[in-house]
Amino acid sequence: MSFLETQPRCTIVRVDGYQVQISGKTTWVFLCLGFSSGVNGWGEATLFGAERELESLLNRLQESLRVEPAQDIADLIGRFRQANMSGARATFASALEQAWLHGLSQMASVPLYCLFGGAERENVSFYANINRGIADRSPKGFAEQAEKALASSGAQAVKIAPFDGLRWDSTPLRQQAKLIDNGLQRIAAVREKLHAGQKLLVDCHARFNPYLARSIFCDLGALGVFWVEEPCAMASLSGQEQRSLRQSANASDLMLAGAETVSNLAEMELVLAGEGHDVVLPDIRMTGVADGIAMLRLAAAKQIACSLHNPVGPVLDAVSTHVAAALPSFLILERQVGESAKFDEIRGSETNVSSGSVTVDRQQGIGFFPDENALDPLDVRQLETALSFAGMSGAGPDA
Repeated sequence: MSFLETQPRCTIVRVDGYQVQISGKTTWVFLCLGFSSGVNGWGEATLFGAERELESLLNRLQESLRVEPAQDIADLIGRFRQANMSGARATFASALEQAWLHGLSQMASVPLYCLFGGAERENVSFYANINRGIADRSPKGFAEQAEKALASSGAQAVKIAPFDGLRWDSTPLRQQAKLIDNGLQRIAAVREKLHAGQKLLVDCHARFNPYLARSIFCDLGALGVFWVEEPCAMASLSGQEQRSLRQSANASDLMLAGAETVSNLAEMELVLAGEGHDVVLPDIRMTGVADGIAMLRLAAAKQIACSLHNPVGPVLDAVSTHVAAALPSFLILERQVGESAKFDEIRGSETNVSSGSVTVDRQQGIGFFPDENALDPLDVRQLETALSFAGMSGAGPDA
């Protein structure tokens, strides 16, 4: 009899929620599942600005578990699943799936990646996403943060989102050229800080229409950018428009990356059918673990490079690393670097990195348990969160 068949050990009797406020724009949210065996499994439900809905879901699920423990993950998620789930509800479900798998891997005394078929690689290449940690948004501020992040993290590449304030459909035309120039100056300043072999990635957060995007591809190529991410709202473009945009990017020696917002296999199939991407990077928070793996296996089968969108806290970072290790083909992993020292404090140690790669932890589970002394109970009344992230530097697509 396998450990999965010893049903009473896998019964879920408790779920707790925790938060760590990093800034007015960032709060990491974690869920901890308590199993009847005494094992605790952890997942991450961080979704910027959605803390109130996450707390509401947690409270209702806690009430449900007090009435009747959940027999498995399908039972647990089935208690709040909807046909068209909000981003917060999907993220909540994903965190529970992460925690369930974390618990099972401990019961089996194996690393998490063993539940995905084993590790294809011992080391996972990664790049440092530094955008949310850049307080000084001048070219010098970008350059200094990039230099610091690369030195401290050992990353082999760095990603920035330099086009603050630009929205093709709402920014007055007379301001667009200046904002584009500001962004190019930031990119150039960061480029100067990179050593031989280090790559520069640029995230546009769909700020451009196809015409504007093509107008900057030559500049980005000349600056040695490795990939340009989500230059336009790709899902709104026809397949022909997507292919044309990708060809324009490739002509400037750029790879076109995206698909971080896909939430199910049907959406990923549409992305791949559009042939507008050289790299896809789904987010496990949106897809869940099992579906995220399926999406990337499908992409690899169609000769599209695979990555993962992973711009948040240490638990999702660990889960994403184990997923990346188990995939048959994987290009590079995103990791949030430099936003807060609490990342390592919660882990209880620094991530093991060498030569631009994360060494996959071979201990059971994800390799660590979050330090509960570094966490607060999930309670939105304690948060000082901005009403809107619009215009807030480093806040991603809302900046």
